[in-house]
Amino acid sequence: MQHHQLNPAMRVGLVSDTHGVWDPALADHLGSGGAVSAILHGGDVGSHGGHAAVLEHLRGLAPTTAVRGNVDDDAAARAELPVTALVRLAGWAILLVHILASPEAAAAIEQHQPDIVVHGHSHKFSVETVPLPGGSAGGPKRRLLVNPGSAGPARFRLGRTAALLCLPDRTSGEWPAVDRIDLAPKAPLRLPEARAGSRSVAAPVQHKGRQEGHAQQQKQPAGLQAAAGAARRRRCAGGTSGANGVHSSKRAKG
Repeated sequence: MQHHQLNPAMRVGLVSDTHGVWDPALADHLGSGGAVSAILHGGDVGSHGGHAAVLEHLRGLAPTTAVRGNVDDDAAARAELPVTALVRLAGWAILLVHILASPEAAAAIEQHQPDIVVHGHSHKFSVETVPLPGGSAGGPKRRLLVNPGSAGPARFRLGRTAALLCLPDRTSGEWPAVDRIDLAPKAPLRLPEARAGSRSVAAPVQHKGRQEGHAQQQKQPAGLQAAAGAARRRRCAGGTSGANGVHSSKRAKG
């Protein structure tokens, strides 16, 4: 278990199951457009290798904490990525674990009693607020479970997604909210460092310049992407959330 103390923030990017893919659209949604203060990765960062290359891109946007997934099975990932991580942000205890239904997750939840659990593995975006019998001392008697979905290759006929976690100060009495980020249906090729069944890989892309291939892949005009980022900032600054923690206002798909 690793423990991280981050500076309080309102906006946190949530990413999972990249499987060795870096999607430049994340720079649009979480970088200057989304202006997050931290990024949390729910595991399967690489694909039997290449996790460091993905994290390098994410850390170019904001401080990033990641956990190990089942395909982060190379020696470097095992040495560098913990199975679980606990982050405290804006007063909230946030647990990261790849597989929610695992002994490691159960043990960490029992030990730390987190307010929020960020997980992955299923590639399916989900947000659930579950009641707690007693709640933590002086805290809410519920827990927020968030799976940001997959920002890597599209699988299981599911869309590709990430998420924005909007955190009010824990003492405010407000509940966190989650804004879904829809990515293009087709993912970029895996980074060269990520070893997979296919040996076809693309060169790493740079954040600045908005690569031509990325511009062709994205269906949403740049103006709409900027508007979506501005809308997310407004919702994090003072928007309301639904009962399950998902923002009731929807944005255009990316």
